[in-house]
Amino acid sequence: MLRTIYLDNSATTPVRPEVIEAMMPFLQNKWGNPSSVHFYGRDARRHVDEARRSVAGLLGCEEDEVYFTPCATYSNNVSILGRARFCEANGKGRHLITTQIEHPSCLGPAKHLESTGWKVDFLKVDREGVIDLDELRKLITKETSIVSMMWGNNEVGSVQPVHEIAQICKAADVFFHTDAVQIPGKVEIDLKQLQADTLSLSAHKFFGPKGIGALFVRRGANLMPIAFGGGQEKGIFPGTESVANIIAIGKAAQLAHAEQKETAAYLRKLQHVMKAKLETVQGIKFTGPQNIDDRLPGHLSIIVSDVEGESVVLQSDLRGLCVSSASACHKGIVSPSHVVCALGYGDTDALGSVRITAGKLNTVDDCEQAADILIKIINSLRRTVAPNTSAVGSTK
Repeated sequence: MLRTIYLDNSATTPVRPEVIEAMMPFLQNKWGNPSSVHFYGRDARRHVDEARRSVAGLLGCEEDEVYFTPCATYSNNVSILGRARFCEANGKGRHLITTQIEHPSCLGPAKHLESTGWKVDFLKVDREGVIDLDELRKLITKETSIVSMMWGNNEVGSVQPVHEIAQICKAADVFFHTDAVQIPGKVEIDLKQLQADTLSLSAHKFFGPKGIGALFVRRGANLMPIAFGGGQEKGIFPGTESVANIIAIGKAAQLAHAEQKETAAYLRKLQHVMKAKLETVQGIKFTGPQNIDDRLPGHLSIIVSDVEGESVVLQSDLRGLCVSSASACHKGIVSPSHVVCALGYGDTDALGSVRITAGKLNTVDDCEQAADILIKIINSLRRTVAPNTSAVGSTK
């Protein structure tokens, strides 16, 4: 059987054995509802509280500032739309600032608000995917109520200066939300230093299961719910708690926090191994930050001129390598990545984007083999399209 090398950790990570072991009792004999007052309910509540403390430890915040959510999409939606509801109910300005390279779970709420009459500014980024802080300062007015910017970009690996962004927002008395889904285990998070009002996480990005996320809400930051029910999670995320998944995110957070420095250094090593091989191929462009230490640890993204990223992904899969294309596929139609286009690349280049993301469970050998496989595929695909290259080219 063909051995598969998995290098798509920005999409999802495997669940670590320690996490599975921690959650299993809550799928078997610890079945209580945390809202129940009997023994099983109290036992479930105690473990949920312990998991909340573990996530707070990862974030450097107080445990009552941690809310469990179904996933980061819900966290992002509540941060933006729940804050917008509060602003509308209290006569605050209806102006949101975000960026052109956000995840759809933030762009979607922003565009929804725009359709209801909010003014929304989509801040541009430079060639490496980073905003201009002076441009942010210029956009903030007395009507600005929300700034939402992702910390680390999933497609091109850029890392925003979130501490400076938070300081600008605090000085202007503007609510600041950051999507930090790609950060845990790679970059230190200390919310005593980072003055964000809300911050989103998703367990499956740091070796936990899918279907559970978390939202940090700073004390004194006001949100209103966008879903209604039984009042769990202080009414912001109502619904019976998914106890097994909550235990899992707690364990995953505990591990990510304890191993963060070691993991980040190891992922940097894997990045260098892959980049050293790939940069020998003529015509490959690295998207996002060019200095490897300025990007998310373990993350590489490339453009292969005149080659579609989807073709590279499919050919890689046939050879036992899992990577991803940044372009989006809807109903069989491949469209260019909005993130890569926002960096100033044309549609043809954006269609050729490929993302390779290592995790702590990968080895140096994995990364060396993966780079060799990608080089062979790229050279093969180039020979296939060579006769037609005169008709194909970047639009920028």
